[in-house]
Amino acid sequence: MIFRRTILAMVALAIFGALAACASPPNLQKQPDATPPVLGAFRGDRPVVTAADWSRRAPLLREALLDAVYGHPPDLGEATVEAREKLTLPGADGMDMEQWTVKLGDGSNRRRFHMLVASPKGAAHAPLIVMELFCSTRNAVKGRPASVFEDAPALPGPCRSHDLDPVLTVVLGKRIGGPDWKQLAQRGYAVALFYPGEVVPDDGVLGPQAIAALSPDTPADRRAGAIAVWADLFSKAYDVLSVDPRFDAGKVVAWGHSRHGKAALLAGALDPRLAAVIAHQSGRGGASLSRSVAGESLTQITRSYGFWFTPAYAKGVPDDLDQHQLIALNAPRPVLLGTGRGDTWSDPAGAFKAAKGADPAYRLLGSPGFNAQGLHDYRPADGVVWWSRPLGHGVTTADWRAFLEFLDTHVK
Repeated sequence: MIFRRTILAMVALAIFGALAACASPPNLQKQPDATPPVLGAFRGDRPVVTAADWSRRAPLLREALLDAVYGHPPDLGEATVEAREKLTLPGADGMDMEQWTVKLGDGSNRRRFHMLVASPKGAAHAPLIVMELFCSTRNAVKGRPASVFEDAPALPGPCRSHDLDPVLTVVLGKRIGGPDWKQLAQRGYAVALFYPGEVVPDDGVLGPQAIAALSPDTPADRRAGAIAVWADLFSKAYDVLSVDPRFDAGKVVAWGHSRHGKAALLAGALDPRLAAVIAHQSGRGGASLSRSVAGESLTQITRSYGFWFTPAYAKGVPDDLDQHQLIALNAPRPVLLGTGRGDTWSDPAGAFKAAKGADPAYRLLGSPGFNAQGLHDYRPADGVVWWSRPLGHGVTTADWRAFLEFLDTHVK
């Protein structure tokens, strides 16, 4: 029975990948512009003209987005490193590898998550990429060594078995499990990876149960979604990593793909300590406009993954709110929005229009802003960088070339 389910999952993933690759390309002409204007009047607040005006506006937008889309993250408590273990792992040449156990809070609300922390040998003040993974940190290492922690029941189904690893790689890209350690060491980047499902599982039953346990005094219709908690975990990771002299606290980057791209964008909007954000194929509830006419609809995503968001999101977003304002809350810090032109479900055209809608806030704060003229236009020196490649949903070596060029330009 287990073997049969595995084969069925493999076939389903292969079919999904084929459909994504054959989908009609995104169409910018059919996509509405982002509204309202990001610097226009907002709920009684006068239009933004100066940087000081933006300092007044930004907190209003944060509260509105948390109320309508993500929910307010519960208090996870102080993050402390409970244990560190040095590891020797295959494929990690040039890196010092450690496994950290991070404790959040005390008492009944105490939670833990595990990070793989890799620093170039002899590093001091290296730029640091903090990554949230779809699968476990064990899955990010060749051969899934047992020395790397894994909480299998908290993982999405396709991540629980070695048998699916080759299919995940074929369908979702060579780098879906994790980065090329050797490449990062050669380029001088440190990296910390973790699976946020250790705190709130990416599961329609276990996820809401974890959120309810974290927010026992919050009414169910006001609770945060998983994305808000996952976003807060970027900040908790920053808390413990930034005090390590091997890393530059001013050059910490939040990286996320798909659902964790949504979390990375929200983390940047909520935590100004993050120097940059890479949000790859973040889709609806991420970089793509909620009122888009393409890709996964708001009804579809909340029906399938409603626990990612606060319950209010399923009812629609207010007319004066959309995802270009979330991107703008990262300004003037650089953001890379990665897409695949075959990944129409995550709505590249809607993300392009959202990036264009965020541009005035970036320019107001002295950033180059968003200058892409079309879906093929990659400009790594922009404030909001557009990266697009052929094919569908996943993480490839081509994606990582673009990510590192973006980081070399803005962070390194």
